[in-house]
Amino acid sequence: MTLDSSISKDEQLRALADGLPGVYKLIERITGSPVNSDFRDFISVTKPELKQYLSDHPELAGKHVQSSEDVAGAHDVPVLIAEGGKWIVCWMDHGERTNEKTYGNLAEAAANYLMAYWQ
Repeated sequence: MTLDSSISKDEQLRALADGLPGVYKLIERITGSPVNSDFRDFISVTKPELKQYLSDHPELAGKHVQSSEDVAGAHDVPVLIAEGGKWIVCWMDHGERTNEKTYGNLAEAAANYLMAYWQ
């Protein structure tokens, strides 16, 4: 069951900008129960739309940035790292970076990080 048409794009963008906990809270509020299916079924906004939203609200993008030290022991999660004036989105595998992609734009990096499970 998808409810994306009943969830406004603005609500979806605000939830995505908060990270997966925000998405889960939105879905639970709309459905009245915890998510028991693929959360992506409830979201219809695109990465370009999220990038624009984060460009308009840079403080929301910045709250997801971590340092290499912060994610050193992370496993099987996407991360957004600030490094050398650029932003890196990658998956962590037992503390090792995989599938790194570097961005010069924080909003673009954050949109890719926040929608990593859509790839």
